[in-house]
Amino acid sequence: MTSFGVLGTGVVGRTLSARLAELGSDVMVGARTADSASLEPFGALGVKTGSFADAVAHADVIINATNGSHTLAALESAGPLAGKTLIDVSNELEPVEGGFPKPLASADDSLGQRIQAAFPDLYVVKSLNTMNCTVMADPSSVPGDHVVFLSGDDADAKDRTREVLALMGWRPEQMIDLGGIDTAAAVEMTMSLWMRVTVARGNDAPRFNWAING
Repeated sequence: MTSFGVLGTGVVGRTLSARLAELGSDVMVGARTADSASLEPFGALGVKTGSFADAVAHADVIINATNGSHTLAALESAGPLAGKTLIDVSNELEPVEGGFPKPLASADDSLGQRIQAAFPDLYVVKSLNTMNCTVMADPSSVPGDHVVFLSGDDADAKDRTREVLALMGWRPEQMIDLGGIDTAAAVEMTMSLWMRVTVARGNDAPRFNWAING
């Protein structure tokens, strides 16, 4: 059975770790320190807790659910990463006073690419970052053949990511392989549109995701 190390204790980390634990997976959630107060809510979820390094050591597959602005520092503190698969679901957003957060990805740069460049022996797959975390964890929460994208350089890591996606309910026809990690820039830039659509539809609107018709 695959063991998971989920890095990050915010709503995304809580949602994904709860879902994986519910499905019977072995999950450890990591924070900056093993005694961080942010880990307290996880006791009720049936998951282990520890530091970032503890979670990485525990895991066959790492899920990066940290704040994108802090991801590289979190991974630096996480100990040996060589040979691990990391599913990066994060987005790097710059807060804007009185406005929408600004995605920092550009056509030539993304957090996914910078993670891979900083840790060349880590197998990075960018995925799930184009939707709300409830949809990440349970695609049945949105009807229809909406899609999830994969970007990464290693074929085996993508296969492991597909297995994780399938575990959470994603069907093969919903998984779209965009190519290498350089394509992570495109999916990270969609966050500008995602936020605008979310605001335009209102806080009470049902969850949504992107679909490809034709």
